[in-house]
Amino acid sequence: MSKILITGATGFIGSWLVRYFSSKNHNLIAHGRTKESVSILKKNLKKNDISLKNIEFWEQNFMEKEWDFSSTISDVDAIIHTAAATRVRKGFIDNYDEYFKLNVICPKILAKKALELNAKHFIHLSTGQVFGIPEKFPFTEQTPKNPINLYGYTKLMGEYVVASLGILGLNYTIARPFSVFGRGHYNIISIITDKILKNDILTIYGDGSQSRAFLYVIDFCCAIDLILFNEKCYSENFNISGPKEYSVNYLVQLISNTLKVKPKIEYKEPIVNELMRNIADLSKIRKLGFEPTKSLEEFIKNDLL
Repeated sequence: MSKILITGATGFIGSWLVRYFSSKNHNLIAHGRTKESVSILKKNLKKNDISLKNIEFWEQNFMEKEWDFSSTISDVDAIIHTAAATRVRKGFIDNYDEYFKLNVICPKILAKKALELNAKHFIHLSTGQVFGIPEKFPFTEQTPKNPINLYGYTKLMGEYVVASLGILGLNYTIARPFSVFGRGHYNIISIITDKILKNDILTIYGDGSQSRAFLYVIDFCCAIDLILFNEKCYSENFNISGPKEYSVNYLVQLISNTLKVKPKIEYKEPIVNELMRNIADLSKIRKLGFEPTKSLEEFIKNDLL
């Protein structure tokens, strides 16, 4: 079977991709930033009955000036690059170097390495934040890109860096996940849940009408599987979101009703530029056979706790 390097494997999406492609009997290299994070990943994989037999591990802090490329990477067939600085609300000047290094320089180094190794495919995970605030929703892959925050800008620059290596012969695909959810993720769903269970004040930035199209993490993994080694996807980009929007206010109501606990809510002004809506037209990815299978309501009802 193919050998796949998954960067950011200790993160939420990366760890699920490791579990998913391990179940498909691929040989994997799972990347983590620190020895501790790699150790936690190994424990979690074992806990979920994932055999480590066909998984190698690469410990590398991408913020370092010089990288120690493992010799095991020399024969990779594909790289799925998920590692990034992802928090929209941490996109301030104090964190600029981190966002630029992880979201722009890092994909350049990895994509260039993939080209040098003659890897068959480089899949770069970007974000719907690159579009900013379009005139029409849902937006398509052809929608103009006008990001409104540091995260979106640096991820867009990362897309251009990868595409520039495509001109030199790299087989690449840009995949943009939108608000992926599932077990083990620290996101808006887990934050709301924790605040309600602890009877803490839940802070909502803005008026709570901002919405997202949530996508189940295994559905996202299936989308990546459809893209991987698919020659029709080379030099292409795909938006991968859920089919339905959920406002923050509705999400709070949905979770509080499930927990049967009334939340304590306070509203504050946004601290950075955030999108009011973020939903994609799925026509392009659906042509590959993709279809979301699990709704947010189903997850909250059956898997929240």
